[in-house]
Amino acid sequence: MAVGLAALLTIFSSCSSRLGWGVVLWTEPDGPLPAGSVVPVYIKSNIEKVYVVGVPGSKVKGKKVEIELWQIELFKSKSKAIARVKAMGDNVSLYMTAARDGLFVRDKPDNVTGARVYRLRQGQSVKILEKVDGVPVSTGGQSLSGSWYRVLTDDGAIGYTFSHDYRLYDETKEGPPVLAAAKEALSGRVDLVFSRSWRPEYFQEMIDDDRVDLDYFSLRYGLFVDAIRRQIRLELPAASEIFNYSGISESKGTYSFEGSPLRIKIESDSRMVCSWGAAQGEEARTDSSEADAIAAPAAQAAPSDRRGSVDRSGSGDSAAFVVLSVEPREAIRLEALRRQKLLTAFADEAGASWSAPEAGRLVLNKNGRFTWAARGAAAAAFVPEGAGEGGEISFRAYVDPALAAEWSGSLSLRFDPAAPNSPRQDWADFLYRRSPAGLVLAPASVSGLIAQAASAGAAPLILQSAAE
Repeated sequence: MAVGLAALLTIFSSCSSRLGWGVVLWTEPDGPLPAGSVVPVYIKSNIEKVYVVGVPGSKVKGKKVEIELWQIELFKSKSKAIARVKAMGDNVSLYMTAARDGLFVRDKPDNVTGARVYRLRQGQSVKILEKVDGVPVSTGGQSLSGSWYRVLTDDGAIGYTFSHDYRLYDETKEGPPVLAAAKEALSGRVDLVFSRSWRPEYFQEMIDDDRVDLDYFSLRYGLFVDAIRRQIRLELPAASEIFNYSGISESKGTYSFEGSPLRIKIESDSRMVCSWGAAQGEEARTDSSEADAIAAPAAQAAPSDRRGSVDRSGSGDSAAFVVLSVEPREAIRLEALRRQKLLTAFADEAGASWSAPEAGRLVLNKNGRFTWAARGAAAAAFVPEGAGEGGEISFRAYVDPALAAEWSGSLSLRFDPAAPNSPRQDWADFLYRRSPAGLVLAPASVSGLIAQAASAGAAPLILQSAAE
């Protein structure tokens, strides 16, 4: 800043009136104001995005400094500012550091319904504002240790995060954290591309949310390298690309794989962003047979985070890849086990066969297959066009918590096509509950593996228990 606002204030307005009183939320690494300081606030600059504040107790009379807007919480009175510091208690000096890439800050303390408002890098710190009650977090059916906190990121985002994958520290013992904005960006090392196992970033997001969609969480998806053949293969739900390169060059932290359009920016030891848009007349080479084999809808993308987003499904020309926190085969095994347990429990409790006039007979088998034969008019709205009589059943989705009092769960049926060589059917999703009248099914819409009532659909279908 060419001419500091604090200097101008000292020269022209030594007795200016205050805007109010501020609480310093994040300690300036170079001082002189630690977190929890209560300071008079004189000027707010929306252009420079700073406050000019006084420095209580300074040996220099009337000393004023600039501090970024996000580091201050402003109050109209000193008493309210002091009360805010008292309410923070021991949290005044506490921070947490992300132990891995991809941890999220959410708009409420709930991993299921809380929207992602920020994505953290490994080693990035957040300031604890308060400990809060939140929804317990689990993965693979196992509860995780930790607590929910309301936090402030190092560029001003505020939200909630669960502490399981963080390191808690006290700045009075370890010193204040270095702001990420002041750190040198990690240029990365190209050997990381060849020495680590890279999977789509949405894999980790599914693991973090404990909602693994096995349609898209597959070992076929990832970035696979062959240094000997000088070939990189990229597989995603909506893209299959093979890049043959002749050499590797680097510019400003981005590696170009010469002879192909592939560019890789290594953001950390466990995250990188790949782009492969055609450049300078080059076009990506696509293995058409493999592309046709995975012509599937794009994976459900997470909301964009504050650091910008890339296409996670591969339907565009960029995608992020990460080193997973768990072995992908284990995540697949645990999810398959969860679904099988639900199917077995459902069949044991509710029975495996139901029927109704004009609806036919629905039979569920514990091997994950079903038949729905002799369907009549009553079942027409529940069965997709071109569906055969059999197919696979899955307890893949979770009922929206807002519907948990009304519905017991969600089940999904994927019908075999009635005609040979027809395209694979999409899932037909339902909410279900048991009632004295039988099994009640209602059409559902599923997004991010959360099942909600379909906005426009048929009235619920009631099937009575039938003997095998």
